[in-house]
Amino acid sequence: MPPWGTVLQDAEIEQLTAYVKVIAAAQPGKPAAGPLAPFDLGEQARIDAGKRRFAKTCAGYCHGFEGVGGRAPDFKGRTDLPPEMAYETIFKGRQGADVMPPWGSAFTNEQIWELVAYLMYLGKQQP
Repeated sequence: MPPWGTVLQDAEIEQLTAYVKVIAAAQPGKPAAGPLAPFDLGEQARIDAGKRRFAKTCAGYCHGFEGVGGRAPDFKGRTDLPPEMAYETIFKGRQGADVMPPWGSAFTNEQIWELVAYLMYLGKQQP
């Protein structure tokens, strides 16, 4: 494979790498869920932005302070939530037993990914 470091920017290489990982993990015949994160989900500034947005819109009624103790699922210590699924759930919402409003028209894709970054951070914390 030719080197792409002189053609692509670092961020583009990271996005391409993430895309290849999603393709590799996808089940045959099943498309990968949601778009790819436009930044590193471990970036502290993005996690902090997601935390602020979570506190304003998600914590009070449904998910509880720091993602625990609300009326909806807890996020601390949760390792079974892939980022793409979290993004899609926030964007589209959910109907049925676990109702969640769609936030895709209220937040930009970047803002949703910041929420996902915070959820992934919470997943690494002790419940």
